[in-house]
Amino acid sequence: MHEAQQDSGILDPRTRSPMNQSHQQPDAARLAPGRGVRLMALLGLLLAGCSTYHPQPLDSAAVNSALRPPDAPPVRIAADKIGNPLLRPLVIDGRDGFTPDEIAVMTVIASPQLRALRDQRGVARSQLLQAGILPNPQFGFTFDQLHGSNAATLDPTLENGRGLGLTWEVTSLLVRGDNVAAARATADALDLSIAWQEWQAAQDARLRAFRVISLEQRLPLARASEDDLAETVKLIQQAMALGQKTASDLTTATAEWTQAQAERLAVDQQLNADRTALDVALGQPADTPLRLKPGPVDFFSATQSDASRLLEGLEKRRLDLVALRLGYESGEAALRAAVKAQFPKIGLSFGKSNDTSDVRTRNYGVTVDLPVFDRNQGQIAIGRATRQQLFDEYVARVAEARAEVAQGLADLEGVRLQLQSVAGSLPALEQLATSLDKAFQSGNADVLTAREARGALAARRIERSRLEQSLVELEIALEIATGRPLLDRDRRP
Repeated sequence: MHEAQQDSGILDPRTRSPMNQSHQQPDAARLAPGRGVRLMALLGLLLAGCSTYHPQPLDSAAVNSALRPPDAPPVRIAADKIGNPLLRPLVIDGRDGFTPDEIAVMTVIASPQLRALRDQRGVARSQLLQAGILPNPQFGFTFDQLHGSNAATLDPTLENGRGLGLTWEVTSLLVRGDNVAAARATADALDLSIAWQEWQAAQDARLRAFRVISLEQRLPLARASEDDLAETVKLIQQAMALGQKTASDLTTATAEWTQAQAERLAVDQQLNADRTALDVALGQPADTPLRLKPGPVDFFSATQSDASRLLEGLEKRRLDLVALRLGYESGEAALRAAVKAQFPKIGLSFGKSNDTSDVRTRNYGVTVDLPVFDRNQGQIAIGRATRQQLFDEYVARVAEARAEVAQGLADLEGVRLQLQSVAGSLPALEQLATSLDKAFQSGNADVLTAREARGALAARRIERSRLEQSLVELEIALEIATGRPLLDRDRRP
């Protein structure tokens, strides 16, 4: 009896087929593949929209390609379609040189530093995208396989157990709106901050272009003055040999020549430094000549009486202040999200399963965090401190901006007065130098007297050029401080 039973095996009461261990394993294998195929198909569907990785090498070829300056036609097209709110579109010619206004717009387009700065927009927009993504639901599958030679012997009705479950955290919906609002405000603030830095870079390049033009005009005057004083030193040395001049005269003339030489060297060095800075800003090689031409200087003639009008609406005009306000709104939204995150996390789950006795069940569950230790108090404290920091930073920046406007107006008035004084003295010096030159030609004046007059005239012309450059720099600084748009200026504020 035992042998027959051993040969025929134990009959499965449902299929009336032998249910020994060798049959039991194929049954599990038969049921599992179908479900496995469905799981693989679901997994393939979920992975279909996933991103893929592509390497981006950081080698010499890639760096040199990125540093290659753009060609002129693309720059002109980009300048015509520039999107900075403070930069008006401008068609760049450049056939006979570039004006300071054209240099400003070209810097925004071609600057490697600004290109890297604009890449932050992609990061901010990606963070905005991430803030709106809800957490994934969690899918679970369990498979309890009968194991051991006596499992079927103990109970022939036993089968493999299976379970399916789905879980999702619903409390993520509470803070999603605030997280998205915070990320959007941060992205918008970054856009304005980048636009503000682009404008500052454009203004700096424009200022350096004005300075280069001014220095190029000043350099011949400085060289002529240096040459005249060097010739004066020689003449005094000759006069000393004849007993007509003293060592004191030679010392004074030598000191004046040395000072003129130092001033010429300073102008030359400043010119090279500003040209190099423009090359770096435009991303072009230092050995590439950059031709500049004077452009219109149509700044408004603001005075201290215009302070109230210039300060009116300052917080809405200056992009850095608007960006700080948006940053404060982002901090507010982040703090609201942190406060709402105190609500205990709730997870909902449901599933179905069967045990090894083929008892089939559906199950529903709720999991709730118990806020015993972590009540999000750390994030709330960080949010409050960040909001206060942003508030104080905004107030400090507004005060600084108002002070910059007041200081700029005062400095402008002082430079204008100096420029008027220097310009007013030029006609008399020009007349004196001309008269002494004529007198020297006719033998009624000595060469030293004529040279001294020409030297005084050259020094005064250099001083006028320097004050004109200071006036341009102060006007540009006031333009930045007031947030007035570049290339769209009025005569009056």
